[in-house]
Amino acid sequence: MKKIVKFVIIFSCCCYPFGQILGQGRLDRPTFFRDGQRLMDQEIQRLQQQFDPSNIEHPSQLLTIDTGQFRWQKFVFQDGNFSIWIPQGLQSSETVTINLGESNLSFEVLASHPQNYRFVAAYSNRLTSTQITNSEQLLNEVTKGIIKETNFTLLTDENITWEQYKGKKLTMQNEDELISFRVYLINDKVYVLAAGQNYNNQDISENIVSFFDSFRLL
Repeated sequence: MKKIVKFVIIFSCCCYPFGQILGQGRLDRPTFFRDGQRLMDQEIQRLQQQFDPSNIEHPSQLLTIDTGQFRWQKFVFQDGNFSIWIPQGLQSSETVTINLGESNLSFEVLASHPQNYRFVAAYSNRLTSTQITNSEQLLNEVTKGIIKETNFTLLTDENITWEQYKGKKLTMQNEDELISFRVYLINDKVYVLAAGQNYNNQDISENIVSFFDSFRLL
């Protein structure tokens, strides 16, 4: 079920439409994400051998990773064509619409709220050919739309690439949190990843870096 709410839910109550995807596996590997796809493939292969494939469509859906501080779950967004690992916590999902000036853009958003953190993964509806024409302008409009709807204060704004795709690396703040963003324009969708941590900690935590690093296209 979807609800329409303001984009402020990014760090209070957020959303996504996707099938439930995970299960029980355990990996005590704090550096799992930094070790690359190889370890993930090995664990999926192990699960394939452990479980009856006739009952399980995707072995990766059974996978969780315990790093001590968090238990991470792999979420696969079929409609969004991506997967990402997110720490378990209070989860919520919504459809969020932001204003781009002359048009609006809706996102499907998932939020997880483990202790002292907030993690958000979102993907937009399909963009029109006109919207995609000027990628830099589109990414700037998405940034402005997030700021307008959340009242966050923009601290840094850096143009980046993820693989061959253009994106933004943003840092924002509110009264209590320092929020890191990655915004990517990939084919006909915009992807927004965001993670908040206590504002007293000025350095981006390893957990947030691992969250960003785990983003994969299907």
